[in-house]
Amino acid sequence: MLYPVVSATWTSLTDWNGISDHYDVVGLQNYLDLVRDPDVLRATANTCLYVVLTLPASLVLAFGAALLVERASVVSTVLRLAFAVPFVVSIPVVSVVWVWLFDPHFGLVNYGLDVAGLGPQNWLGEPSTAMAAVAVPSIWRQFGYFMLILLAGIKGIDPAYHEAARIDGASYRQRALRITLPLLGPQLFFCLVLGVVDAFQVFAQVDLMTQGGPLGSTDVVVYELYQQAFTYFHIGYACAMAVALMLVLGLATYAQQRWIGDRLAYR
Repeated sequence: MLYPVVSATWTSLTDWNGISDHYDVVGLQNYLDLVRDPDVLRATANTCLYVVLTLPASLVLAFGAALLVERASVVSTVLRLAFAVPFVVSIPVVSVVWVWLFDPHFGLVNYGLDVAGLGPQNWLGEPSTAMAAVAVPSIWRQFGYFMLILLAGIKGIDPAYHEAARIDGASYRQRALRITLPLLGPQLFFCLVLGVVDAFQVFAQVDLMTQGGPLGSTDVVVYELYQQAFTYFHIGYACAMAVALMLVLGLATYAQQRWIGDRLAYR
């Protein structure tokens, strides 16, 4: 792990194109260019939008699904399997399936809209809907994994808390929101950190579903990094993007631990 990090950091200080034996050391110029590059700024904004669209929805669905399947029964076992299977399926397969579902001519999503009396939409072809269309399969794939983590947390909660609340007349909804949810702090924090890191590194879905389009509306940081490295052969610049991303994720994780993690943890 150490060698690639050191190598990428050194390369980020050069203008190497990945092919030539010759390169010049440019110092911090690549990093200065990052904060002025409109494509990088747009990709960063799109990535933040992707995080906002996917992470809260995944956590809410995961919590609801964990409550739904917490009791042992045949139905809950089937539901656990149904919710968790999408995470096992590879991202390319998931992306291709959802490209078919969102197809403007014969996709199942537009078929459902047509049955409901609404007009078809070009989900992946319009800047206003493309990012949401990329986010949907990510949510569908991710929330099942989060559900398993939260379910394990629910199983670890002392039943005496719920029993005492039930005796005091608390409803199931009140117990879920006032007992289960607060006591899932460590598991929720773990899902939050994992979700942020994963969302900022999204690539395969964008590459397979939209190639950063239309009009750059789904161009995210890692896809822009890929373009700079393997389309334009700006390897030094791409390495600067990679190092900057690593630092941002490290700071984001530290900030979450500092301001959120300590408050959610319990003994």
